[in-house]
Amino acid sequence: MSIHQGGLGRCRMNQHGVTYLMLMFAIVLIGVSLSVVGKQWSVAVKRDKEAELLFRGNRIKAAIEAYAAHHAVEKARRPNRYPTSLEQLTKKPKRYLQVVYKDPITGQDFELIKAGGQIIGVKSTSKGMPFNKVDFKNASSYDQIVFQARAAKGQPCMPGVSAINPLNPLGSIPCPPSGTTSRKQ
Repeated sequence: MSIHQGGLGRCRMNQHGVTYLMLMFAIVLIGVSLSVVGKQWSVAVKRDKEAELLFRGNRIKAAIEAYAAHHAVEKARRPNRYPTSLEQLTKKPKRYLQVVYKDPITGQDFELIKAGGQIIGVKSTSKGMPFNKVDFKNASSYDQIVFQARAAKGQPCMPGVSAINPLNPLGSIPCPPSGTTSRKQ
């Protein structure tokens, strides 16, 4: 019987060794899988932050442009064409922006682009490289992406066609004669 018991003991030891190896293999496999999922998750989070950067930057840009366009109506009460702080865009009576957005890439305030003490745009302060090469053309880092208001231009002149309403030709803005330039107001 002792021979039989010794053989049974070796068999159990071999089973424990195989079970141990299978367990180690499973742990390594789970680790590799979690690593792949983690990388995919971080890419998805980064792409989401980039989409949010595009949304927030364009919202701020549009709000600054609307603020500047409304300056003609508000000249008597407002000395600056552009805001001097982003908080001005959220104040009543006319709110151009619901909240002052933070930079989604850094979680901090946007860097302000100023001209003469007035804010004309914003940009991120992050030095990270964007994934989105379609919307962020020629940008090697987020701080190169600028959301800047464009200066409001007058309505284009079109002979016989209204720039405001193409169906009302009588409402058109007269064009200056050929070879002359229009006077800026």
